[in-house]
Amino acid sequence: MQTERLLDNLSTAIIAFDAYGRFAYLNQAAEKAFSTSSKVLVGKRYSYFIASDSLPITKIVEALRQNGQFILDSVQLKLLNDKELTVDLSGHWYQAEQPYLIVEWQDPSNLPHRAQSHDLSKQSQVSERLLQKLAHEIKNPLSGIRGAAQLLANEPRATKDNSITEFTDIIEQETSRLTQLVDRMLLSTHKATRVDMNIHEITERVVELSAINLPTNIELKRDYDPSLPNFFCAPDSVYQAILNITQNAIEACSSQKEAVITLRTRALPRHTINDKQHSLTVCVQVEDNGPGIPPELQPNIFFPLISGRNSSGLGLGIAQSLIQQQQGLIEFSSTPDKTVFSVYLPVIKPDGSTGVTDE
Repeated sequence: MQTERLLDNLSTAIIAFDAYGRFAYLNQAAEKAFSTSSKVLVGKRYSYFIASDSLPITKIVEALRQNGQFILDSVQLKLLNDKELTVDLSGHWYQAEQPYLIVEWQDPSNLPHRAQSHDLSKQSQVSERLLQKLAHEIKNPLSGIRGAAQLLANEPRATKDNSITEFTDIIEQETSRLTQLVDRMLLSTHKATRVDMNIHEITERVVELSAINLPTNIELKRDYDPSLPNFFCAPDSVYQAILNITQNAIEACSSQKEAVITLRTRALPRHTINDKQHSLTVCVQVEDNGPGIPPELQPNIFFPLISGRNSSGLGLGIAQSLIQQQQGLIEFSSTPDKTVFSVYLPVIKPDGSTGVTDE
């Protein structure tokens, strides 16, 4: 396998400079970080794209002279395309047909991000087990109560006493409602069929349903990337997850004077989910300008029965479980005036492969 292909499968950005400080190679992670391509930069001196005053050149040269390598943390890189990056840099000389300076960096923000992904994954596993046990415990007595209500309704006196019929109707209605709730809790145990589809088929269904009884103070917006490709997923599972998140946003914004909820779609090349890097990931974001999630609830927001509103608290736990079945993940960020839930779905091929590499 060619060296370039190996380097392109790394999430770490790698750049090779020749002895004159000219770009000789950038892997795909570096191209993504720079928002440009190798074709633009190769052969150009570093100062063509990186502001010299943002690099501690003296420290780098001195460290290379003494040790043949350098390590610098939290460097504020300024690029000449008006982009700024905070990175941990390291570099060393590599001798090939000529000497090259190999520079790599990590985005420090990825470290807490990765820890959050691990926490969410563990949270979801605990949540799913709890939901399944709770559902099984509830479903059996519900069936017994419903059966008893039906028998009671069929008793001869029930036809003469309207109050008994009324009460048995209430019992049946409530047990049916609770049974449906339990079925939702057990939904994650069912293997859903994957089909070839476009994510906008799902988001449009969510928008159409949400718009039916949308409060007049809330505006529902779309911000779609029309270039997103079709991919294989379980549409009903993904739809239920995005709908749960959107309904939560609507509830959160229902009491404020003016609110905007935006459904956004984007393509993310070489995105990492649970330590696995996927060649292409579809990201669906539900953003609202509501009051935000209380800080004390944020660490456990995907656990069942955790909610800041008068609801069951099951929606986010179920949504996370459904998305993880698609090898994806739901993450969020929340401040007092902005909450964003991001649903990450790897683009799965017909044979079930995703172009995954373990990190």
